[in-house]
Amino acid sequence: GEPAVSVDSVARQRLWRVRESLAEVLSAYGPPLKFDVSLPLVAIGRFARDAVALVQAHVHDALPMLFGHVGEGNLHLNVLRFAPQRESALYAEIMDLIADCGGNVSSEHGVGTRKRAYLGMSRDITDIAVMRSVKAALDPTGYLNAAVLFG
Repeated sequence: GEPAVSVDSVARQRLWRVRESLAEVLSAYGPPLKFDVSLPLVAIGRFARDAVALVQAHVHDALPMLFGHVGEGNLHLNVLRFAPQRESALYAEIMDLIADCGGNVSSEHGVGTRKRAYLGMSRDITDIAVMRSVKAALDPTGYLNAAVLFG
């Protein structure tokens, strides 16, 4: 589809209603395989094209849905009608594509346990060391989100 940009407050409110209803609408297809990425703006078109091709190469009937805060480089890829037993192969390929596009494997929803193995694809060792230092300073006992990112 075409990108949507709000030009006035009424249009903006209408777009937000659509955006906020997406999760409910998409849930009719069952649980999605979700990707939350950030990309350089110049790479969004390539990522969208190649991600859709990867999804359909794995499962022809899968339904890739792209939406998000594109102007900020934050994109959500939700893959519907995708068999759980095929997730790991596609997941790795999408992570490789994100790295090839110069993106970050996690955007607004954090890294978590699922993406921590891929963190080094978009953050160098110095960045990760700083992240560890901040985590240690703010949570010296390791109680908050124990073993989620630095398990």
